[in-house]
Amino acid sequence: MTSTASKKGKQAPKTSRGGLIAGIVGGAVVLLLILAVVGPWSNTSPGSEYGDPTVEGGLPLMPPSATIDDSAAGLAAPTVSGEDFDGNEVRIENDGRAKAIVFLAHWCPHCQAEVPRVQAWLDETGGVEGVDMYSVATSMNSGRDNFPSSDWLEREGWTVPVIRDDQANSILVAYGQGGFPFWAFVARDGTVSVRTAGQTSIEQLQLILETLAAE
Repeated sequence: MTSTASKKGKQAPKTSRGGLIAGIVGGAVVLLLILAVVGPWSNTSPGSEYGDPTVEGGLPLMPPSATIDDSAAGLAAPTVSGEDFDGNEVRIENDGRAKAIVFLAHWCPHCQAEVPRVQAWLDETGGVEGVDMYSVATSMNSGRDNFPSSDWLEREGWTVPVIRDDQANSILVAYGQGGFPFWAFVARDGTVSVRTAGQTSIEQLQLILETLAAE
């Protein structure tokens, strides 16, 4: 299914909030990036790993070399409706709650390092109250290592709700397709605060989430 990427719901940029969080994170995101390569893939047989999400809205592309970006600050985050690997519905929408959305590629070594680190932090702390976390399994390719995504995330005991992206990586594209792992942080009013690309420390992740929760 081809997703709809409209500009409906954009709001005037609020650079002050994005600038605040950018200042918190500036220089802390590791410069080791695996840039997202958006399909079509030469391999077309992941089967049930692909989802069929509906996507409304879109953000500007994140600059390819950037590790932190507030160019989308104040813009409405895309609304996504899809399913996890068990067929359960998962929605990312403006529901009055702050959100952290991480885009993960099974073949990305930095994602493979980030997932267990974030999960250990969640197991220990339960996360930050008032901020919901979501993940998007994207850029899937059975010809690359650590496939399938579902087995990988199950092995890691990943408890963050997962949405399966489609073969065109429509959710990733709508959010601006930064380098992996790619994070989009959304305020309670449904607008983007900041986006990051590449590994980040738990300390910085927690600080961003606490800033969102306090707004």
